[in-house]
Amino acid sequence: MPRHDPLDATADFLSSKGFAAARFGMILGTGFGSCVRAVEKKSVVPYGSIPHFPISTVKGHEGNLVFGALGDASVILMQGRIHLYEGYDARQIAYPLEVMRRFDVEVLLVTNAAGGLNPRYEVGDLMIVRQHIHPIGGKLMGDLTSDTDGEPCYSASLRDSLLQISIQRNQHVQQGILAWMPGPSFETRAEIALLKTLGADAVTMSTVPEALAARRLGMRTVAVSCISNVWTGQAGETVDADDVVTTVESAAERCSELFRGFLLQMATRV
Repeated sequence: MPRHDPLDATADFLSSKGFAAARFGMILGTGFGSCVRAVEKKSVVPYGSIPHFPISTVKGHEGNLVFGALGDASVILMQGRIHLYEGYDARQIAYPLEVMRRFDVEVLLVTNAAGGLNPRYEVGDLMIVRQHIHPIGGKLMGDLTSDTDGEPCYSASLRDSLLQISIQRNQHVQQGILAWMPGPSFETRAEIALLKTLGADAVTMSTVPEALAARRLGMRTVAVSCISNVWTGQAGETVDADDVVTTVESAAERCSELFRGFLLQMATRV
């Protein structure tokens, strides 16, 4: 009999393209697509050819699902993500994570471009996410927020491991609180002021829905933001989307090396 479960159809198709069990998953945000170059023995499948898989429509998101290896670590990567502001709902945002889980992914690494709110941050800084807040647009996430049970979205042990890797590589990183806004417009001065008051260090339009979905699926998550601009709250302040992509692309190699060291270390642990 034919299989009618969409997840079964997606998994069967990817298996036919060489995808297999992987312990690690990665979501590469705006400008981070070049990180795929570090992956060996890779199978690259466009989202548009995968049954039931959502398609990325945003500049700077290549839209490929990649299976391969970083050293001894098997990994499935999303080369480009999807966003709620593209017209997708929470279930569709979660679907790529469900696909990863079907292939046994346990540890999720997420990247994003973020606007800096902390005045100590500089353009190009990498920030490891400690916690997140989503003061606006929470209803868009549907039931992703319904079963929190007080469990953190971001693993403290994974965060500490990533921090240690950065220290070993003499690579400065920040740690902070990430705010989520639904987009697609950049934040207003009033919204920036609100987020700063709430204690946010950076703001993005992604990552938080994915982290919530990953938690529901039992994954452990670590997230890194690239500070693509720093909001000062001054009148007339603007952000150019092309500049965001350019800034993140320049930081992608540093982030790739950080993740590579992290995965090589984690692959040796049971």
